[in-house]
Amino acid sequence: MFRLSQSYQLRYGRFSQLISWRTSARHLAKLNRIFNMDQRKVTVIHEKDSESVDISFRFVSEERKIDRIFNLQRKKDEELSNVLSRISSNISRTANKKKRKKGASNDSGETTTIPVSMVEILENDKKEIALDTTCYNAFVNSATRTALVIGNDDYQLELNPPIVKVVELPKCMMAGYPLTVGKFKTLFADRRKCIFRWFKSEGKFETLKEAQGNLHSIKWLDLGIAYSVTPTNEDIGCMMKVVITPYLDDRNGEDVEVLSPALVSAGPGVCPFERRHEHTTVPAGEKSLRVISYNILADLYADGEFARKHLFPTCPSYAMDIDYRKQLLIKELLGYNGDLICMQEVDEKVFDYDLEPVLSNIGFEGAFDAKAGQVREGLAVFYRKEKLRLLERNRLVLSNELQSNILFSDMWEKLQSNEKLKERVIARSTVLQVSVLESVEDPSRIIVLGNTHLYFHPNADHIRILQGGICMQLLQQIICLYQTKSPEKDVSLLFCGDFNSTPEFGIYRFMTTQLIDTEDVDWSSCPEECIKDVEIYHNFEMDSACGLPAYTNYTVGFYGCLDYIFYQTDKFIVKKVIPMPTHEEVTEHTALPSITFPSDHIAIAADLEFLNRK
Repeated sequence: MFRLSQSYQLRYGRFSQLISWRTSARHLAKLNRIFNMDQRKVTVIHEKDSESVDISFRFVSEERKIDRIFNLQRKKDEELSNVLSRISSNISRTANKKKRKKGASNDSGETTTIPVSMVEILENDKKEIALDTTCYNAFVNSATRTALVIGNDDYQLELNPPIVKVVELPKCMMAGYPLTVGKFKTLFADRRKCIFRWFKSEGKFETLKEAQGNLHSIKWLDLGIAYSVTPTNEDIGCMMKVVITPYLDDRNGEDVEVLSPALVSAGPGVCPFERRHEHTTVPAGEKSLRVISYNILADLYADGEFARKHLFPTCPSYAMDIDYRKQLLIKELLGYNGDLICMQEVDEKVFDYDLEPVLSNIGFEGAFDAKAGQVREGLAVFYRKEKLRLLERNRLVLSNELQSNILFSDMWEKLQSNEKLKERVIARSTVLQVSVLESVEDPSRIIVLGNTHLYFHPNADHIRILQGGICMQLLQQIICLYQTKSPEKDVSLLFCGDFNSTPEFGIYRFMTTQLIDTEDVDWSSCPEECIKDVEIYHNFEMDSACGLPAYTNYTVGFYGCLDYIFYQTDKFIVKKVIPMPTHEEVTEHTALPSITFPSDHIAIAADLEFLNRK
């Protein structure tokens, strides 16, 4: 077991540490790691298709006063003789340094050479492995049991044990908010089978520096095994730690112990979403789905001087930090007891390290789809596995579909007459995320779920209508395919997202009236890019499940209703709409985000019940 103060990375099994140390805890962490690693064992790591083999072992010699971990990375085709020579050289060099440091008066100046060889373990004997064999064949691909012999001691080889590769605890931990590990990656392990045991310090501290200065004397109280733990008000001022045991099937690897980089602090008090949770204590009933749509504000757009000073100037810097916002976000999502969750502005890392692990731990399956190009944020969808089963999913880049899908050939031909318009449309990174889901309770019901985040620019209503029309045509195409393939099935449509369009503009009209004709005023929202002779339509009876709240986005410079859950009115009935926070709650800290709202948007949620089939 080895202890790290903030975060560490085990790269390719070499146990090399990439640690950002701030205190003298560095020395302690290294010692704890060294003196807890198994003796007489060589850990060998070789990842598929890698050209290298990583070798790590702990060498202990009381006689020579040595206790050290040695790490080597060697080419897989290197001769064994060279590998053994390097190991011998590294150990011998350490031994000779120790010898010189002793400064014994009787030191004759002779150097120590510690022999290293490699043997096959036979039934009643040992056979030395030929020195001209390759490193790969000796350490990885041997058909027999082998051992590294250092001096007179055999070191058994362990190939590709389960390893925790990356892990850290957040630098913000608040009473009343779930605490989980972040940036958690494993190697040769099943992440979902790893064991997490949590502890808190018995004593409390005024500062982290004080806690780190007393690490040797801290008594740790066991909080039990769980994926996450929620500190209480009684834990304010405590230090936290987690011990992780990586597993693959029945095989476990070395324990990893991680100390918190912060003390437990007080939370922001009761957040408005907790009052909303009073309406979601019970999950949606049979034949019903609780659907949530939420733009969670990508850290990509929040973590910067411009964002903090100009976009969100009323939010304190600490509350803009993603470690703070994630804790509010996760608690909020868990409290809604949803069945379908569509999110926009999701950082890929937040999906991989936070949302997916937390939600999968309580029975959700999820998928992430990045926007087109190099942008590392995008759309995420989660569905509760006990209610829904995934049949198909697609990531459709709208600009690509416009140019290549025969559905839009006429539209694309008309747009090309305006070069400026054409360039602006095809430069957009907008994506439609499509999930085709089957009801577990009633497999005759299929839901085609769309999730998107339309172009944001204020003078781009014409582009948003175009994008909305493309989305609906694509969704309609998928629905038609399923209706043709399985005519006995009842196929319905849900379309969620941040549409960046308030109700008085074209998107809401299009979704609820089924048509935007060639004369619609929004085609001319930017006179230089006016769209002519284009009409868009769809065949679905749609409405907004949450109605038209005064706003779903509230910032210093703008507020308005931008987020919608559009549903087929002939397939579902709205059983309940989760009430929005009050205006007083939203404006308590002037604008969003704030210390009680993790995003500049407000989540919308509604319970939809399947209508009886006709």
